[in-house]
Amino acid sequence: MKHPMGTIQSAAPLVQGSRLKVVASVRMDEGELREAQLPDREVAVMLPRCVLVAGAARAPVSLLDTMRPIVERMCLGRRARTWQYKEKWFFSFQPWRGVRFLEDEATAPAAGVTPPPP
Repeated sequence: MKHPMGTIQSAAPLVQGSRLKVVASVRMDEGELREAQLPDREVAVMLPRCVLVAGAARAPVSLLDTMRPIVERMCLGRRARTWQYKEKWFFSFQPWRGVRFLEDEATAPAAGVTPPPP
């Protein structure tokens, strides 16, 4: 099943029930604006706990001010897929498996020349 796609218009970290969540407004390809939440596993990648709160089990709400620009830079304008689970909308980014790397002409070895070993 294909997930509907959209572009992230706004995104912000927030606290729901004393837990960190990332919520975004996603402009769907059909034009609808949908509010969706980033799954916890992807929040953990974007905002690594080990960097932001180290070993602490509590964090001040003011830490959201530090997280906000990170979330905005990582999300705004990006394409996202959305899906619904238990009446709640979620979004995530396209997986790496669809990306194909191409050699840059400037860095590609000349024909017949073997690059040095790493």
